[in-house]
Amino acid sequence: MIVPTAEVESPKTLNELHWRVGHYQGLHARAVEREGVLKSQLEALNELLERQQAQITDQAQQIENLKADNAWLKQQLFGQKSEQTSTDCQDNALAGNAGTATPKEGKKKRGQQPGSQGHGRQSRTHPNLEVKEIEHELPEDKRACPRCKLPFVSFPGTADCEELHWEVHIIRRVHKCKRYKPACACGVVPGIVTAPAPPKLIPKGKFSCEFWARMLLEKFLLQRPIQRVLLALTMEGLDLSSGTIAGGFQRLDVLLEPIYAGIVARSHQAQLRKMDETRWLVFVPKEGKEGYRWWMWIDVTAETVVYILDPWRSAAVLRKYLGPWEGFLLVDCYSAYKAHQAWAARLGIKILIAFCWAHRRRDFVEIGDGYPRLRLWAEGWVARINELFHINNQRVAAAARSPSFQEHDQKLRQALAAMENIRDQELADPHLHPVQKQVLACLRRHWEGLLRFVDHPVIPMDNNESERLQRPEALGRKNYYGSGSLWSGQFSAHAFTIIQTLRQNGLDPQRWFFAYFKACAENGGQVPQSIDPWLPWNLSQEQKAAWRLPWHPK
Repeated sequence: MIVPTAEVESPKTLNELHWRVGHYQGLHARAVEREGVLKSQLEALNELLERQQAQITDQAQQIENLKADNAWLKQQLFGQKSEQTSTDCQDNALAGNAGTATPKEGKKKRGQQPGSQGHGRQSRTHPNLEVKEIEHELPEDKRACPRCKLPFVSFPGTADCEELHWEVHIIRRVHKCKRYKPACACGVVPGIVTAPAPPKLIPKGKFSCEFWARMLLEKFLLQRPIQRVLLALTMEGLDLSSGTIAGGFQRLDVLLEPIYAGIVARSHQAQLRKMDETRWLVFVPKEGKEGYRWWMWIDVTAETVVYILDPWRSAAVLRKYLGPWEGFLLVDCYSAYKAHQAWAARLGIKILIAFCWAHRRRDFVEIGDGYPRLRLWAEGWVARINELFHINNQRVAAAARSPSFQEHDQKLRQALAAMENIRDQELADPHLHPVQKQVLACLRRHWEGLLRFVDHPVIPMDNNESERLQRPEALGRKNYYGSGSLWSGQFSAHAFTIIQTLRQNGLDPQRWFFAYFKACAENGGQVPQSIDPWLPWNLSQEQKAAWRLPWHPK
């Protein structure tokens, strides 16, 4: 209620008193009304302030996330692709003092360091290369003494030097099949007898088995687009059309498909499989699917490398491909693998998923690259994971159940227990940054699968092998953009599978294709009666020695 500050004369009559009371009551009502309006305005302003503060906080978080994404993209474009980091902070990080870790300074440059001892010049004899000897004579005007003109006499031996020469030969083989006619009148041989022509891989085709093998490897091993290969052939005098090569590849796919099926059957016998997937373009419209993005799945075992082309990236692909298979599956944390494991469990199929530690490590590396104020924290976690890899490498290098194995096994379990304790303590912090909480929650959610390698040392800690074997696809996708038809996409999967499986077993794909295509040609351009002798694990010791890759450890 508002009370006047000035002195007011006392009312002289009752009516005046009533008038004054009503007047003051009106003033009070208006004041209360204004107070209510001001309160509502204040509440609205407070709500607006809270919304704006929340918006500012959200925008600040978005800016920080965008800066992190920008740092990640710059790293992908311009940074080093290796994830190796300094190990100077490992001791503090493993002790739980990640905040005191400091990055390594004075990183050495690439290449041989100044002052270090060299390896000396290596002698390379190249015994597998054909030797062509070329004799060189002195010019006639140099074969005599310049003073007395007495001719030189020959001296035993030669002064030899060699050079490596690169020469491309594209030739036309003209097979002249001789003809004969009987000289007798017996009538048993009615007409002219012609010597048989050599068999061809593609009946009535113009190209040899070696030509098709080289063309196949040019595209699916060296990842050269066919147009680029044809340009190289044109420079050597051979002019071909891309349609001719495409038609030949379509015929070759019939010969490669049984080998592909044999490799797939072998992969189903493995206890451990490493799987991953990457995009692959197939420029064919498909009902129910927008765009041309398909998926090339990869399945790696100790003996096989299988590529599976499918339009979808769902667990249905795994159900169709893996079927009732049981064993260990080493993968990343993509949900399709977990969905397949759940489906298999409902059917009583035992599949144990092991998750890749390299992917979890990569999460912390990306946080360190994208969020400068979290870099030391991220480096601490990277150091802990690096230490796990180091201990496990020492463990698997030791003989099973040996004292050294037991020692490192115990050390590994203690490091994992300490890591789990640090993870839970940090997750309990209410002031944890959202990205920290997200990556630690993901680590806890997949902890059981991440520990799978501990009780099963045969399982690697990372799935890097399958990622490395996806590089041919990535190069092909970049160089020739995928496949222009469905049969071409399937042919790509078949060719990738056979080439990389041969390499997985230490075999030279070129020599294998030379021999296999020759056998197909001798069988009338058809698949041999049995493909079992051509599978890498069924080859004889002589074949393995003849087709061995010289740089392969196997």
